[in-house]
Amino acid sequence: MSNTSKIIFIIFSSWVIFLFGCASRNIRPMPDANTQFEIAKRVYGRKHYSDSVIEFQKLILNYPGYAFIDSAQYLLAMSYFKDKDYASAAAEFRKLVSSFPTSSLADESFFMVALCDFQLSPKPELDQKYTFIAIEGLESFLDEYPESELVSQAKELLLEARSKLAKKAYKTGELYVKLKDYDGALIYLDEVIDNYSDTPWAGWALFQKGEVYRLKKKDNDAKEYYQKVISDYPQSEAAKKAQKRLEKLK
Repeated sequence: MSNTSKIIFIIFSSWVIFLFGCASRNIRPMPDANTQFEIAKRVYGRKHYSDSVIEFQKLILNYPGYAFIDSAQYLLAMSYFKDKDYASAAAEFRKLVSSFPTSSLADESFFMVALCDFQLSPKPELDQKYTFIAIEGLESFLDEYPESELVSQAKELLLEARSKLAKKAYKTGELYVKLKDYDGALIYLDEVIDNYSDTPWAGWALFQKGEVYRLKKKDNDAKEYYQKVISDYPQSEAAKKAQKRLEKLK
């Protein structure tokens, strides 16, 4: 090696050592578990959810055995949920349920998985895959945690999800009525009546079934379904319309 090459090598080596030395001085040590938890919660409290995701991930990765890690896992999932990243939130809530089944947060996390799936479901006229998944999750939640404080909320959400499916079937039946495909309409209306009698759409399905028979000039059958709307759903708007139809048919 020539003298010039040696000088260049020495200068280059010195710069590398200098740069690594500066870099090592700028690297901050990881805070202890309690401090990191407080940092993550503070960021979460400020509603900087994308940042709180990072802080909770640091905590969970570096201190997996600490007693409060289930709480950190819950708040990580909630950070995603608050940021409307429902798919990621559901995945993190599932981790809590599977990793910490005896945690006091397990029942709420189980419920939140179903809520995330419901949030992912689109308008009734679109594909309802996530609505079905949410319903399955809510029914499982009610079986697993019958004493949970979230039971009433789960039942309300379950009814809302079932109502979405009922509305989809009802609107399809209503469309067939408009197209004068009465046999096709009855298939969807019966689906609502048979499977979703606990939803507001069941009364409307009975009314539309009466409409089908009225349009088919089968007045006696029409009267039967109008009367059933009134007897089964007396306070509904469908019952008011059914009463008017009965008065006209008389």
